[in-house]
Amino acid sequence: MSVSLDHVEGDILFVLGSPTSVADGYCLAPAQQEIELVRQWVSIGRQFVGICFGAQVLACALGGSVRRMDNTFRAFTEMTLKPSAPEVVQGSWAVWHEDAITAPVGAEVMARLPHADTVFRVGNAWGIQPHIEFTGDIVERLATTFKVDTPDVVALVDGLRATESDHSQRTHQLLDYICSNS
Repeated sequence: MSVSLDHVEGDILFVLGSPTSVADGYCLAPAQQEIELVRQWVSIGRQFVGICFGAQVLACALGGSVRRMDNTFRAFTEMTLKPSAPEVVQGSWAVWHEDAITAPVGAEVMARLPHADTVFRVGNAWGIQPHIEFTGDIVERLATTFKVDTPDVVALVDGLRATESDHSQRTHQLLDYICSNS
């Protein structure tokens, strides 16, 4: 099935998280179509922001890769920042993923965890592996839905709750930065 942006309008496209995957060996046909649509969207210079799964889609769309990890990584953690990282990327962020991104060649990688690229940019397109949208309540609902009751989830919820106001403010600042610097 071919996909096209012929009748799609908009200034910016956001692709958020998903319980599905684009990792090698795990990518289903609908995700392949999403990858192609994002490739088309970005190729004509439109702004794009991918959060978690959306960052993985962007990586695949532009020639990067995504691999399945042996264990799910959940944490409220700081990332290793590159000199090019905007100040608003600093601090702890919520991370919950089982797939690791390798950014496309030529991407500006701004932040990493030991196992993956976590914030990267290609032109007007941004990939952000951390869940900047998470709150403690959201993580609790996800944990209940996916029947996950582990110490890393408790630590993630506690970290978010302890910094809820600051986390929300930094999320808005990051999105403002992206929209005004793309």
